[in-house]
Amino acid sequence: MRDIVDGRWQEPAGDADDEVGKGLWALPGLADAHAHLATRELNTEPGNLSEAIERAKRSLRAGVTLILDKGWRDDTAIRVLEVVDPGDRPEIEGAGTIIHTADGYYRGFGHVIDPEDVGQAVSEEAGAGAGWVKLIGDWPRSGLGAMPNFDADQLAEAVAAAETAGVRVAIHTMAPDVPSMAVAAGVHSIEHGLFLTESALDALGGREGIWVPTLLRNEATLAQLGADSSGGRLFVEGLGRVRKLLPLAVEAGVHVLAGTDLIGSPADVAAEAIRLSEYGLAGAAVVAAVSTAAFEATGRDATFGPGSIADAVLFEQNPTETLGVLAHPTHVIRRGRVI
Repeated sequence: MRDIVDGRWQEPAGDADDEVGKGLWALPGLADAHAHLATRELNTEPGNLSEAIERAKRSLRAGVTLILDKGWRDDTAIRVLEVVDPGDRPEIEGAGTIIHTADGYYRGFGHVIDPEDVGQAVSEEAGAGAGWVKLIGDWPRSGLGAMPNFDADQLAEAVAAAETAGVRVAIHTMAPDVPSMAVAAGVHSIEHGLFLTESALDALGGREGIWVPTLLRNEATLAQLGADSSGGRLFVEGLGRVRKLLPLAVEAGVHVLAGTDLIGSPADVAAEAIRLSEYGLAGAAVVAAVSTAAFEATGRDATFGPGSIADAVLFEQNPTETLGVLAHPTHVIRRGRVI
């Protein structure tokens, strides 16, 4: 293992005082790219800070060193970032309050806006989050199915406002037309994205954008709706498309990432990674999805280079060949300290 100075890797110098991980396989950490630290289950309640802190700490013990929190009805996840020492939690990026239209999400849940005011809302939420804003791009309407909340120009305005503020946009999308519209507008991360197209993936990959399919969440929603319902049929069709598109997305250069989205907590992200494998991703792409690709997508060093944060998660077997070991690290190192 490299020398460590101030929680960062350094080139080795002299004999080692201690050896950790000899003969083991190492990753810079696991990553949950669609987390909600504010709560443990899908509900509309305000977040609980003490429980969120414990979820963050438990995630670190499970080997998760990076969380991308995709927002809630309040800023609970951002407060975790502010009140917990970095050495006791994963790295955290995230959105604050989710932005949606009056009839475009759970009533009164987040930052409720007129769609024409999306640019202003993004500018406001950019300062309240930690590198991200989150939009609800579509939502089911009675008798109409999943409908867009914003048009193409409004999505482009949201992206422009975010980039001016130095943050990125993530968008919840389940409807057939919205993923391609969001990609064309420059949205940085597509959440769920059941109806992405090959051409949209080419465009997203061309700018190294992100897709977080949240397969276990989508399957749970399908089970809740029932496969024979109108919504269920939409999910069946969409998940069938995902099976075809996942390998193509990686080939196109898209950062396909694993995200729990309240199926368990970030500590359980290995289960989502294994589900990605069952949908057609090869072992190396699966490990990237739950680790290195997330670091690269957020501008982090995933190579244990000198000067990078001294994080590592160690496994007895090569995780690209035995995916199950992702849930059972032997050691977790955070900022140079064995957890």
